[in-house]
Amino acid sequence: MLANRMFMLEFGKELVHKSLSVLGGGEHVITTPIYGALVETADGLVLLDTGISGAALNDPEALTEIYGEGMHATGPAGEPLEVALAGLGFSVTDITLAAVSHLHLDHTGGVPLLAAAGVPIVIAQAELDYGQQRAAQGTERAVAFYRRDYTAASIKWQTVTGDEQIAPGVHIVATPGHTPGHNSFRVDLPETGRWLLAADAADLGENLLERIPCGSTCETEDVPKALASVNRLMDEGDRLDARVIPGHDSVFWRAVWHPRDGHR
Repeated sequence: MLANRMFMLEFGKELVHKSLSVLGGGEHVITTPIYGALVETADGLVLLDTGISGAALNDPEALTEIYGEGMHATGPAGEPLEVALAGLGFSVTDITLAAVSHLHLDHTGGVPLLAAAGVPIVIAQAELDYGQQRAAQGTERAVAFYRRDYTAASIKWQTVTGDEQIAPGVHIVATPGHTPGHNSFRVDLPETGRWLLAADAADLGENLLERIPCGSTCETEDVPKALASVNRLMDEGDRLDARVIPGHDSVFWRAVWHPRDGHR
């Protein structure tokens, strides 16, 4: 089955060293927007990644600890997820299902809002286990997780252990490495075909075009997995004739931003 249409979402921006996005990328500072997608399916609206939270944006101590001195994230006034959805005429209560690619704070910010609305949220079991372990140890910020986003008992997690279709035309694509349970997303549309949304398995086009892994992994031994995931995305793109979209590249996202009625 196919999804009906897809909209792109922007939740904010981050100032980071390029080495965070590309292995060996250097210490010069780049601006990387925070993106997600909203997919209309026969089963309802599916949200892919949830952005950063207003709480995190207003927590300078956490931002400094996570991003580093002088680096930071910015977003709109209010809750970035609510603002992004409102721009399309939707609200959190319109969402049927959500998925987070991984537990970094620029992807989990909307989880508390979704939990309050009773929306199930798809996540890799390995990612949830790792995040809970880090929170129990009190070391979650060392790997850019923000415990307020993902530790509440009220969250309706729906775990997966590999590739899986989660809604008509919406698929989980396992791409571990950047984090232990990182997932990318595949969306199949009737007119524009297949889309592979890399999330942080590939921040920039450079990761994909030159097959260079992300510059940041939670565990140093996961760099080979990160490279394997980049290769998988490119190979799957070729096999499926899919558009492969890096997770934080403003040039790519401007080029593929949705028309008024969404990509179909």
